[in-house]
Amino acid sequence: MMSAMDVNGKPPSPVNLAWSGADAVRQQDRRRVSRRLHDDLGPTLCSAGLMVGLLRSNWPELNRESRELLDTIQEALESAVDSVRVLSYQSDPGIVARCGLRKAIELIAQGRPVDFTFEAGTPVWSLEQAESLCRIIGDALLAWDASERPGRLQLNLGQCAVQLRAPAGELLTEAALEAVRQIAARANLWVEYRDSSVTELSVTPGKEP
Repeated sequence: MMSAMDVNGKPPSPVNLAWSGADAVRQQDRRRVSRRLHDDLGPTLCSAGLMVGLLRSNWPELNRESRELLDTIQEALESAVDSVRVLSYQSDPGIVARCGLRKAIELIAQGRPVDFTFEAGTPVWSLEQAESLCRIIGDALLAWDASERPGRLQLNLGQCAVQLRAPAGELLTEAALEAVRQIAARANLWVEYRDSSVTELSVTPGKEP
């Protein structure tokens, strides 16, 4: 019987096997959350917004204060619908398959303290690599959410490179960096991490360039 191999053609260590099993469970949980956001919470908020709109339209005797209150509620519901939509994408492990790599990274970066720039080209990432890349960027940005100082996220499809630059010491803890490396190794991605005056995380396909 054939045994599982890692990307280097070697049997995975017990530690890596345990990590892979736990990661598979996390991915299933993320898919479930994404579906619930998209299929349940999003439509419920949309329906509530429509009901508020109908109430406002079919109740002409409302005074100005009541109309303004309903307008405020409707605006809040519309904002919540948009936030739920973005969260549904951000939590989905299959985000690249849903909307493509560039749009996926734009959605992951949305609402985060980072400026996103994009340079066109023909990508050579496989779907597995692209999905893993989005996980790495998402996890890094999530760990950095508490920062109020903006950083920079660059996606260059022509050079097949992604770089995230943050203020020094504000990107990844040792534990988060190890998780990033585990994700990258499984998808044959090369991760370079530097923490000096500016913290940089770079991801490219394949082994060390």
